[in-house]
Amino acid sequence: MEAFLFDAEVVKVLSRIAGKPLNQEDLSPLVVFLTALVVVLRGVIVIDRVVAIAEEKQLQNTLNSFLPAAGDLPQLIPLIVAGVEQQQVYLSPIELLVLTSPLSQSQKLLLLALGYQMSAADAEIDVREQMYLQSIANRLGIKPQHSTTLSAGLTGHGHVDPKALTEVYTLLDPARFQNLDPVFVQVATNLRSALPAVS
Repeated sequence: MEAFLFDAEVVKVLSRIAGKPLNQEDLSPLVVFLTALVVVLRGVIVIDRVVAIAEEKQLQNTLNSFLPAAGDLPQLIPLIVAGVEQQQVYLSPIELLVLTSPLSQSQKLLLLALGYQMSAADAEIDVREQMYLQSIANRLGIKPQHSTTLSAGLTGHGHVDPKALTEVYTLLDPARFQNLDPVFVQVATNLRSALPAVS
């Protein structure tokens, strides 16, 4: 895994969310991604003003799928979750843009896909959740057809465009995450298997 340097603004936002000073050594692509993920998933949970138990469980399961058993990350993530909730970071598009600025297009698509999975967790696809995720997709520069395909493919509501599905498969190719933490490879693999098969 290669070393990464993050913009000072990313470090500043992460430090504020975590409630303690962080530096480059504390950060990794996984820490930055998970912080952005908590922002997106918490936003999906609260945007419809109904916090379902299934959604809270989905949030915990999603975070657990990324967390190693050892190291500092299991101690840092609860601080980030608490900070996102207390500061309502999910209502700040600018901070989300700062957090996602170091992410590749594939990582941004992975982030959005996990948001759509969260939206489907309580078996109730709320229009506010869909609008919230669509606005995130727009801000992250994700093509509308990719967003629509993720939504339809992961929630089971709507039409899946075969051409866009092929493009989404390509962007979520686990090989695109090889230079990051190995957990990205596993999550991308799982997400692709949750989508309809490419014909």
